[in-house]
Formats: sequence, structure tokens, C-alpha cells
Amino acid sequence: MQRGYARRARQLACLVLAALLLHTPVRTGAAEEMKPEVAEYPAENYEPGPGWPEGWTPPPPPEGMSEQMRAEVERILREHPDMYDRYDWWVWDPLPAWTNEYPWFWREDKMGCGTTLYVFAYPVPDTQLITRVFGRSFGWSRLYLKPCRYEPIQSITETRELSEEEKLAEERGIEYEYWMDKSHPGLGRDDGRASNGSPDHVFVYFNQGDASKRFDTPAYLDTTVNRVRVPIRFISEMMGAEVSWDQAKRQVTIYFPAVTREVVKAVPAPGYDYPDLFDPEAYLPNGHRFLLEKQTISTSERTIVLTVDHPAAIVDGMEIPLDAPPVIRNDRTMVPVRFIAEQMGAKVYWVGAEPIFRRDDGSMSGTYQVHIFTPFFPLFEYPSWYLETRAVRY
Repeated sequence: MQRGYARRARQLACLVLAALLLHTPVRTGAAEEMKPEVAEYPAENYEPGPGWPEGWTPPPPPEGMSEQMRAEVERILREHPDMYDRYDWWVWDPLPAWTNEYPWFWREDKMGCGTTLYVFAYPVPDTQLITRVFGRSFGWSRLYLKPCRYEPIQSITETRELSEEEKLAEERGIEYEYWMDKSHPGLGRDDGRASNGSPDHVFVYFNQGDASKRFDTPAYLDTTVNRVRVPIRFISEMMGAEVSWDQAKRQVTIYFPAVTREVVKAVPAPGYDYPDLFDPEAYLPNGHRFLLEKQTISTSERTIVLTVDHPAAIVDGMEIPLDAPPVIRNDRTMVPVRFIAEQMGAKVYWVGAEPIFRRDDGSMSGTYQVHIFTPFFPLFEYPSWYLETRAVRY
């Protein structure tokens, strides 16, 4: 009897399996390969050109990749087999209409899309030849590294001398950069868009300077209190403090002397407000929308005493509770960055695991970062443009 039940159970299982096979589509090949698109721009993007020089003829299309490009493609395929498994080469065809009005030459480029590395030759205006023959200067623009998107020449315009207003705007932009760099002396300029940190290595930026590269032990996210800790000596000294350590008491004393400094500030031009100063995802403020004015900035004298593992600080003789007491890590005293920076009037912005910057290739970047701005920064009055305007949140 039991053998009969077992035989019928096997038969029923076979019938169920057969039904499933009949109703399951059979995969006959790999997933459909992604195909790139060709960007199109309106005809008004291309100003009328001078025509072809007498006797000039279009260069023949290349018959294949250059040796230099071939070596680069082979290197990429060899070093990134998880990204690309083949390449495709082609020549731009048909030629864009502007090639009838400008002499041009062939240039190579590459672009990834899906698992294919696309390598192509495209026409570029020969502006040097135009200047030499016709005495006129043209400039052109092109977008680069957009994924799955061929980018032809985006625009061609005849160059002209800047107006007085444009010259002044350029001068303001250059002076703004000078005062920005002066507010973080000795640090390389960095806006953080190319850096991805981690909970164990948080990037710290000080007045748009890369402070992290000065640390002898990395800043990190203390998940037990959800606070970023930084090496106290380095971040304090960058802000102009003197730091001393009492081994017996396990205390660190931070002394900020009073400072008065003449700086230049960027203020909105008439008709604009601080949020208007930056074009979307722009690195620097628009020189047409702000003015520069000298201001005298003062910060107060302050003494801060911190004790390792003690949940309170003594600030100018008064006890202030801490939500994250100092700790020792890698033989360094690590303190919550926001508390120290804000004691000196700085503004602090935190970026977590969600990337906020869009790179030129369309990918996202910028995780686990802290951005500090002091009153001496030329846009301290509106430093949040860093995260609100330029940064792109998803």
C-alpha cells in the first residue's frame, strides 16, 4: 500500500514539473544589450562659419583606431572585465551640417554603455586653421562622458572681446577664489564631489579645503552616538587654536585667542539674494550676481577643557553637557567635530551615506563628508549653497 502511495506521489510531482516547464519562457540568449543614443542640438547652436579655405578638402575618415587608443581600450578591457567584455568602433556618419561651413579634422573618443566600450571618431572644427586663414576666432563646446550617449559638438560660436560688465564679473570671480583659498591657508582646494568616504574614514573639508589629508588618524562616525569624531589637535589648530594635553588628568585644553581680521565677503548684487548667486551645480558663484565688500570679522577668546570619557566640557569656566564625550582612538583624542567647530562660530554640514554630487559622467558621488565653514569664509553668510544648490540629492 505504501509503495502505491509513493508511486502516485512521484507521478504527481512529474506532472507538476512538466506543467511548470510548459509555462516558463525559455531564455534563448543574454539580456538585450543597451544601445547608446545620439544627442541632437538645435541649428541655432552653430553660428555661420567662414567656409572652407581655398584648396582645402575634407580629411578622409580614419580606417581604424589609432595605436594609442587601441592600447587604451585593451588596457580597459583587461583591467575591468567585470564592466566591459567587448568594444565597438565606428566613424561619425552622416557628418553634421556645420562641417559644410568650417574646416575640420577627426578626433577619437570612447564611451561605455552596458558591457560594451564604444570607440568612435568624430569631426572637430579646426579653429587654428580658421584663425590663420580667415583671421577670425571661433570656440566650440562639447559634453563628455555621458553614459550611453554620443555627444557631437554642442555649439560653435565666434569669439568676441568681453564687455566691461563681463570683465568685471570675471575679476570678481578670480578675487573670490583668492579669498576662498586665503580662508584655508595651506590646504588644497576641494569641494568633495570626487570623494566617497566610509563610516571608518569620514572626509572633512574646511572652508572648501581638504582638511582630512592633514589628519594622522582619520575622522570616523561613532555609530553608538551618531556623531563624527575628529582628531582634536588637528581640527583645532586649523581653526587657530592652541592645544595642550594633561596626561595625569586625561584632559585636553583648547585655547582660541581673540581674532580680528579684515576679509572680503561676497554679497548679493542688487536684485539678487544669496540663493541666486550659484547656477545649478556650479562650483563658483556667478560673477554677475554678487559684489565684493571688505568687512572686519572678529571672533572671541575662548577656552575649552575636555576630559576623556567625561560627558561634559568646561567652556570659559562653565560646564556644558556633551552628547558625545571625547575618546582615545589610535593614541589620539577624538572629539565630536560639530561641538568644537560651533564653539568658534563655525557652521557644520554633514553628508551621510547618500551621495549628493553629480559627476560629469552622470554618476553620483560624495558620501560620508563633513563641511566646516568659519566666519572668515567669503560666503559664510550663506555656506549652505554647498548642499542646497550645487549638490544634487536623490
